[in-house]
Amino acid sequence: MIRIRGFRSLAVGLVLACAAMIAAPAAQADPTGDMSALTAVTGQGTGLIIVSPTRAGQGDFVAQVKVNIHDAAPNTTFTITRAIDAPAEGVCTSTDFVTVATLQTSAGGAGAVEFVRTGGPEGLKFNLFIRVLGADGTVLESGCMTITIK
Repeated sequence: MIRIRGFRSLAVGLVLACAAMIAAPAAQADPTGDMSALTAVTGQGTGLIIVSPTRAGQGDFVAQVKVNIHDAAPNTTFTITRAIDAPAEGVCTSTDFVTVATLQTSAGGAGAVEFVRTGGPEGLKFNLFIRVLGADGTVLESGCMTITIK
């Protein structure tokens, strides 16, 4: 009898803990950062990019960047590129794309990469546009994001 009661208490505690995790608000990008869906211009796939500036640079720009894609071609290399417009006006017009990372999709067509970007003076705002290029010809693009350097 003692073992059964102990197990029931443990089970009830686990259920309550899971319910609390579900009720917690979803994580969002920092107010000075941004996030955008990645949509296919050519080929297949979709995804998400999150740019989260931190104060790690204490005056210089430091941001954690997360890119994930799914429903893409399996076992494919993708190159992540970015273009920046400054000052920010909410419209991405630059076509000067620079490679910032690569990722490889799994056999199921999903992949992710996280990296850090640095540089720039505190307080500057800029527009950021991401283009993800697959070795199979796929092109995924973000929306225009506005980032503030903390």
